[in-house]
Amino acid sequence: MLKFESYSESKVRAINDFLDNNLRHFRGCVSQRFSPLVESMQYSLESGGKRLRPLLIVASAECVGISTDDILPAACAMEYIHSYSLVHDDLPAIDDDDFRRGKPSSHKRFGEAIAILTGDALLTESFGLMMQLQKKFPAENVLSAIDLMVQYSGVRGMVGGQLLDVTAEHPNYNLPEVEFIHIHKTGALILGSVLLPSRLKKVDEPLLGKLRRYGEAVGLAFQISDDLLDSEASLRYSRGPRKKPKPSYSQLMSHTEMKQKMNGLIDSAVQALASEGERAAPLLAIAEFIRTRKN
Repeated sequence: MLKFESYSESKVRAINDFLDNNLRHFRGCVSQRFSPLVESMQYSLESGGKRLRPLLIVASAECVGISTDDILPAACAMEYIHSYSLVHDDLPAIDDDDFRRGKPSSHKRFGEAIAILTGDALLTESFGLMMQLQKKFPAENVLSAIDLMVQYSGVRGMVGGQLLDVTAEHPNYNLPEVEFIHIHKTGALILGSVLLPSRLKKVDEPLLGKLRRYGEAVGLAFQISDDLLDSEASLRYSRGPRKKPKPSYSQLMSHTEMKQKMNGLIDSAVQALASEGERAAPLLAIAEFIRTRKN
């Protein structure tokens, strides 16, 4: 069985190299007066994440027959969107987090105004990255991929879930509501990452259905694993104490119940793609990583 670590090492290196080259291009073509913004963008992109969403795009691309080199602009565009969401998520008006992955949050490092603009810049420039796909794919396919990215990152996906997350009334949390929030806030961008390559290259309906079932399952499983990590630590891992109450599985389920639910979702994800053989091995390795992750 393919191991996540052996797969991710080279792929994350390729993703990071692409991100570095893109930021280097930024520094070379924009006014030096914009340097604080570029520095803040780089700070957020280099904050130590595992690049799960771009890895999912790369792995799904391999499953449908697209090379890593050809899909990298889309993978890094999704990382731009994910990073912008974290910058805004940490702001005092939303989660009010002082730390992200063991480092000061963007607004603590650069100030709230620059943090807001950093998120704006990352989101906007993600569409520029997506346009680079036209070098390898037909324009109509690229537009379809952009449409999917908007669907899963915007009001119908991550942003809509974030709205529910910040407006939910703490005493009224229940399991269906928490699940609905996390399907959108966390799961949507993960599902979108899995499905995006299928907009660039035609995929038959049976495989598309398997990818969708896989993406839905790992998206929710990832959020449960986050809540498990938080519940197992005296402080939320790498982010310090929570200042505002937020909907989480740990408020409604025992540690054992959360583990069982997460394992059931991972099992479903693995079963969805098990018949696809070697071409699905990277996606299965990512699912097993989510099951056993420690940070």
